[in-house]
Amino acid sequence: MKALKFITTIALVTAAGVAVGMLFAPQKGSKTRRKISELNHEYSDYIADKYDDFIESVSHPVEDMEDASKRVAKKAKTEAKKVASNFNSELM
Repeated sequence: MKALKFITTIALVTAAGVAVGMLFAPQKGSKTRRKISELNHEYSDYIADKYDDFIESVSHPVEDMEDASKRVAKKAKTEAKKVASNFNSELM
């Protein structure tokens, strides 16, 4: 989560720096606004891609842990039934 926050912060600070730099550039306002708009779309796409990559990288280990925990729970249940069966057979 910290990595995503760091990447987002860096991207936003970079975008803000570029936007401020362009505002002070000696160009017509319409060209500057168009460039800012284009950069906004590029950074938005970049951040969305990085977010998707992050979510995907987190979801796979979680799914693996879920599968592993189900296998362990099933094995524990089976072993508990064996122990209970053995205990009951020894009582009789």
